[in-house]
Amino acid sequence: MQQAGKPKISVVVPVYGSDDALNELHLRVVATVEKITSEFELILVNDASPDNAWQVIQKLAQKDSRVRGINLSRNFGQYPALTAGLAASRGEWVVVMDCDLQDQPEEIEQMYTKAQEGYFVVVGSRQKRHDGLVRSFVSRAFYATLSYLSGRYQDRTVANFGIYHRKVIDAVLSLRDHMRYFSVMVRWVGFRTAQVPVEHAPRKGGKSGYSLAKLFSLATDIILAYSEGPLRLIVKLGIVVTFLAVLYAAYLLIQGFMGIAVSPFAFLLASLWLIFGFLSTMLGVVALYLGKTFEEVKKRPIYIVQEEV
Repeated sequence: MQQAGKPKISVVVPVYGSDDALNELHLRVVATVEKITSEFELILVNDASPDNAWQVIQKLAQKDSRVRGINLSRNFGQYPALTAGLAASRGEWVVVMDCDLQDQPEEIEQMYTKAQEGYFVVVGSRQKRHDGLVRSFVSRAFYATLSYLSGRYQDRTVANFGIYHRKVIDAVLSLRDHMRYFSVMVRWVGFRTAQVPVEHAPRKGGKSGYSLAKLFSLATDIILAYSEGPLRLIVKLGIVVTFLAVLYAAYLLIQGFMGIAVSPFAFLLASLWLIFGFLSTMLGVVALYLGKTFEEVKKRPIYIVQEEV
């Protein structure tokens, strides 16, 4: 039974660089969620957006008491901002979506209907993405790499957009990992999950805060935080390199026994470059893991709230 004073649905939206889309987002979320329940809240988390997003959020909160605004002290990133919104949410069901209206609020109704069939998680599967060729290629490469290294298939059509039961949100919040990737964390905690097809709309307002360099950095962080695959891959490469070195040494010995001249300098140079390259790669990957471990053990807060409305 829904507890008195608590909303039935919380809609959590991290905000960055889309101030001109927030008013439309508010209108469309309200129009859709009101079809389900009158007891809901819209939580907008300003991740130090460089535009006038916080001013827009303040005005929305003034005219609609169901709007809650959270202003972070600096830019922490999309997933820490999302965590701040999830921690503030009170609903039995929590909707997670982006602020640029590529996730369409009208899809919330079908997600909620599907959830009533006994699912704890219902996520949107984007049938057609409105991304450029380069971004689309990077996305495909990332998900293919993450699938290989994690040993589990990662569906590139599924992102954060979905509706989640309170039990799922509480389970995700109990994970205090400093590197947070919401969709992977949801899959880790489990619970019965379903997908519904959704339309991925063109972006409205501003431009993505993820440059290709930031996307590469995020992908590296996610792979290192949620997969031991790179370490296992190093072991496999080490075995392959050792095997090839043994074969090459055997080949040179056979040539020597057959009286064929072998240049020891060429053999030494090739061996040194091969070993140096392998060791550099191995030490680099291990150093990255140590760096991530160092970040975790410092136990710094995932986000800092400056003010709320």
